[in-house]
Amino acid sequence: MNTVVLIREARGHWVGEVAAAVHAAGHRAVLLAPPVDAPERASLAALVDEVVAVDDVYDAAAVAAKIRSLYGTPAAVLTGSDGAIASTARVAELLGVARCPAAVFVRCANKFAVREVLGGTAFALISSAAEAAEVAARVGLPAIVKPVNGAGSNLVRTVSTVDELAAAYELLAARLPESADPRYHRPLGALDPATTFLVEGFLDGPEYAVDVLIRDGVAEPIELLDKPLIDERKFELALSCPPAGLSPERAALITSAASSAVLALGLDNTVAHVEVIDDVRRGPTIVEVNAGRPAGSIMPLLAKLRTGIDVFAELAALALGAPPPAREPAKLPIPLAMLILYAAGSGTLRSIGGLDEVAALPEVVDVVTTVSPGQVLTDEQETYAVNLVVAGFADHEDLAALHAEASKLIRLEVA
Repeated sequence: MNTVVLIREARGHWVGEVAAAVHAAGHRAVLLAPPVDAPERASLAALVDEVVAVDDVYDAAAVAAKIRSLYGTPAAVLTGSDGAIASTARVAELLGVARCPAAVFVRCANKFAVREVLGGTAFALISSAAEAAEVAARVGLPAIVKPVNGAGSNLVRTVSTVDELAAAYELLAARLPESADPRYHRPLGALDPATTFLVEGFLDGPEYAVDVLIRDGVAEPIELLDKPLIDERKFELALSCPPAGLSPERAALITSAASSAVLALGLDNTVAHVEVIDDVRRGPTIVEVNAGRPAGSIMPLLAKLRTGIDVFAELAALALGAPPPAREPAKLPIPLAMLILYAAGSGTLRSIGGLDEVAALPEVVDVVTTVSPGQVLTDEQETYAVNLVVAGFADHEDLAALHAEASKLIRLEVA
């Protein structure tokens, strides 16, 4: 029995999913992670065969040496942690088991570098508030300001004036150096992601998300989802599939854009989660490419229920260089949606209440929590706390009403 090493930077729902896929493929699953307390180690022991503490999961040379000393050459090394994807790919290179060059993942982690490859809307970097007028003239207004290497909707801002762009710069420049997320404290080549940000022209149109498998140079999009509900922080509140009112021809254009993007970036033998806005003027335009992992939270579950494709099993097979896993018949080939409930405020999660009540709602198929008491949450990070799989809705208005009803039942106590 061979060993597959999983590398985790922080708590994540993906560990259990990938470990299950590794076990189903007949291998041991070992987790390397920063030191954890006894209760968390016990919970992880139910998922993986061994937990190994490492002080710095981003030190590729040290991590590779640790793995080599314990297991020799593993069958594969992989992660689902955004901030550790590039360093994990480098670990795989050092151990001789890489399936895609680490440099490709480094490029994909830099949104400015991705925009240089893919083009699309106008874009520029801003490194001081004093540059706001010049950048606005180059990009146009309204515009979007975001961290160069951020994930989700963390500190993404829409600006409509030069003064708002300058204020957004000042906000990000104040918040990111204080962030607990280590990615903002590591340079991106010559860029300092805590002081230099990406400004992009505003895209006007519905937003979609799709996981894409890339195997030996061939891209395969899985299930296309739309994002009908987004709050004032640009946090996703709902995703549904198939997208309501979207013609097969339009859906094909969107998934084709996602497939072309991952291949243009050089991704191969991995998975990417791609987000696309179907702009009224430009058509399908790539918003971001999250390379090396499928969608977060339970989005892959929707795809599995509707298509029978287990994206985590596919990811494990790609990392192992194994044939594609067997695909099961779809269990629920009907319209499905995912509703996302977030904690309010920042602090330590004390308790989660109302799960039984929300599970009793007739539209709810499943309830999945991806956080646990003791976890530190921030309202600036898009942390999917409680996730609902729902069916039997008529349209996006139904989803909005159901989200509002579920929000009244779920109680996330943060202190």
